[in-house]
Amino acid sequence: MDVVSIINAIGSVGTLVMAVFYLILGSVQLYQMRIRFYSALGFEQTFIVNDNGNLKLQSARDLVRGTDEGINYFNLYNIGGGTAKSINIRIYLNRNMVLQEKYVHILPGDESYLLPVNDRVHEGLNQALLKDREKAELTITMDYKSSISQKWQHTALVAQFDTFSDSEKGRTIFEAQFVNIDSESYNDNKRK
Repeated sequence: MDVVSIINAIGSVGTLVMAVFYLILGSVQLYQMRIRFYSALGFEQTFIVNDNGNLKLQSARDLVRGTDEGINYFNLYNIGGGTAKSINIRIYLNRNMVLQEKYVHILPGDESYLLPVNDRVHEGLNQALLKDREKAELTITMDYKSSISQKWQHTALVAQFDTFSDSEKGRTIFEAQFVNIDSESYNDNKRK
């Protein structure tokens, strides 16, 4: 073998290694681009004001402004980059009693939807917050398809309530946070 053949063989092996390296990097970048197009659904911070036994839902904006107007919706956000389609939403009390069902056809990324709340949900909130606080649990489940994957995605959120008091107006304020049932923070709170 002469020296030129050895140099050509080393160059060919180096080219092959570089091609494999570029193929791996390209695959990783494509995977990262695809992740950006997945949808992620969640709810805006909601407050429930107990004014002499009457519960009123309020958004954070209305609570800060000091308006006494109540809202009759939860604000559902798609904080992901992709579009969520065929969203089936169910609100449960104690994970077995369906309070409300709603179908949303499409929710683009970085958009929101005002999920109307019916009287049964208000009664469930009343039970969960005022009557049987230790045992009552409000849960929202969502089944939907992503614009990237046609597989059904499932999200289950449980409402966790923190209590505050408004000493100026003599009322109790509950903050509702919807936490994913599979998350560590929900499981840590259940252990306490």
